[in-house]
Amino acid sequence: MDDRRRLKETVAGARIELRRLGTAPDLGSLAAGAEGDVVWLDSSLPEGAPAAAHERARWSVLAWTDGPFSVRFRHEARRAFLDVPPASWSWFGASRVDDRPAFDVLSDLLDGTPVLSEPVPGCGFALGWVGFLGYELGRESGGADRTADGHADADLRFADRAVLVEEGGDAWALALVADAEPAASAANRAWLETVTASTAQADVDDAPPRLPDGSEATGRVTRAAYESAVDACRAEIREGNAFQVCLTTAFAVREARVDPGTDPHLTEYLRLRAVDPVPFGAYLRLGPLRVASRSPERFLRIEATGAVSAEPIKGTRRRAEDPVEDEAVRAELAASVKDRAENVMIVDLLRNDLLRTALPGSVHVDRLCDVETYASVHQMVSTIGAVLPAGASRAAVVRAAFPPGSMTGAPKISAMAIADRLEDAPRGVYSGAIGYFSASGAADLSVAIRTLVTVLDEDGSVRSRTFGAGGAVTWSSVAADEADEVETKTRSVLAGLGAVARW
Repeated sequence: MDDRRRLKETVAGARIELRRLGTAPDLGSLAAGAEGDVVWLDSSLPEGAPAAAHERARWSVLAWTDGPFSVRFRHEARRAFLDVPPASWSWFGASRVDDRPAFDVLSDLLDGTPVLSEPVPGCGFALGWVGFLGYELGRESGGADRTADGHADADLRFADRAVLVEEGGDAWALALVADAEPAASAANRAWLETVTASTAQADVDDAPPRLPDGSEATGRVTRAAYESAVDACRAEIREGNAFQVCLTTAFAVREARVDPGTDPHLTEYLRLRAVDPVPFGAYLRLGPLRVASRSPERFLRIEATGAVSAEPIKGTRRRAEDPVEDEAVRAELAASVKDRAENVMIVDLLRNDLLRTALPGSVHVDRLCDVETYASVHQMVSTIGAVLPAGASRAAVVRAAFPPGSMTGAPKISAMAIADRLEDAPRGVYSGAIGYFSASGAADLSVAIRTLVTVLDEDGSVRSRTFGAGGAVTWSSVAADEADEVETKTRSVLAGLGAVARW
């Protein structure tokens, strides 16, 4: 398979042309100025972040999706819709509708993607597929047979134009060219010259897209109903049907004040990132979707060499304003028997998920139950690693571990069935994954938590705005405490909008 792909690359003459930018541009300003859809994978860290977190936050990527080679892969209503421009027909075929499962179609698309060397040392992104995989794709690996409500289950774009920014300020513009497509290549070379290195930043201090302080985000269920569902999870655990169930809910969020002629949802995101630095932030403008994610959690990272790692988070505490009290909160989390049990269960689950596609004997745990501190919370994080066999399908690796185990519970299939029955609603983008599948063979995906999802109607009006939150339920869970944890997780995003959760 690899030889065939490399032959295809050679015949097409596909390669990346690179332009180093003198100063790092402000990606928020570039995203605001883009006419079409964009995917911004946005990394940052708060002051004093642990050293281990810097690797995760080293690179930010802004990908344009309207270039001459750009392809759209959308999986909706259990069908794949592929929009392919003529310049990319030799790699991906013509536009079509495909009735196969999403991960089967994705596997073929990745197999057809020209192999491109990573142009910037240390960064796995060499152009490629960017976007999201929604939680309901879990139906392809044993989950409930649901689809997302009001939007696609997956939307990935083959991006042929991007800007990379490294922590510390270095930046590069990337564009795809191919000898067989001179007109498309000329358009991308011209685009390279238009990328500005201006450091002017979008001003969000007085930006209008913000909810009136004290606005309520209304729960899909009442707090009492959620606590009752926690007790139902505990009953399932008592009967031996699960060890842990990730139970979630959602809150409906009011639309912000809109300034005509702007992207109000991007402005909201800029406000959120200013107060809550995280290594896996993301802003997606994809058709009718606007996704603002402030995730601290990596789902899977696959290097071009075949090394793979997962970094699940289980265990969260809200930070205290007083430094002494804050350190006590951190210490309490580190010593919590319940939280360690939650974390270890998911570590075991992910070891099993990775073993399904990794080389036997290569799965290992690099760290267990470390506590990391972010702007609004302390979190317990573990790292699991493995090595893939040569030529392993990246789509198969992701499907074997999907949905992210930290958002399902254990055992995965049983826990997903329990959660689906109790939640009785799709999760959509929330609990899925956001990130990229690089043309180099690398991939990096975050867990879509702390994520605000807006769906627009054709006229641009807002159809829905939702924010999902939840937590792991074990036998030792206390229903009121689990509800408190949900409220804590809403604050990192809703507080930045001037809203509070009410249920």
